[in-house]
Amino acid sequence: MSLLTILIISFLSGSLIKFTDDISDKSIIANPFFSIPFGLAYGLLMGYLMMIDTSASYLFGGIVLGCLITGKINNTGHYFGLSGILIINFLYVNTLSPLVLLIGAIAAFDELKDIIKISGPLEFIFDYRMTLKIGIFVLVILNFLELNALIILLVFDLAYILTDSLTSRFLE
Repeated sequence: MSLLTILIISFLSGSLIKFTDDISDKSIIANPFFSIPFGLAYGLLMGYLMMIDTSASYLFGGIVLGCLITGKINNTGHYFGLSGILIINFLYVNTLSPLVLLIGAIAAFDELKDIIKISGPLEFIFDYRMTLKIGIFVLVILNFLELNALIILLVFDLAYILTDSLTSRFLE
């Protein structure tokens, strides 16, 4: 599969995750039931990425694990997203790797801002998942992950940030 296709699917996944968040958290659509198809869509897309690309498998497996640890998977849409990921993984993907656990720990650390109050200059680091980006960069440098893992993460987060900007405008 081409890197461009992987990046497009990563972008869609990041956007759908944020949209699923905002349907539930910001009530951008009156009925939270509508978060279910968006959650299932991002879950199936992420599961597919995890099936076709080893680096994406480590990356998204770690992100999901980190979100589970910190309680970020907290609404019906995300439960369906997790279900989509698990369906694909149980059907097609290989076993859990220690690398996923390491990335999960880094991703969980990145989500601490929602658990403990962090302000000042450190807030930027946690707002934009800088710890995860730096951690993935180090894993690429150490040759534990391919460069496309970092590129996938950057595209995924870009979509998440852009979708947040768009949905925030609907609420104004």
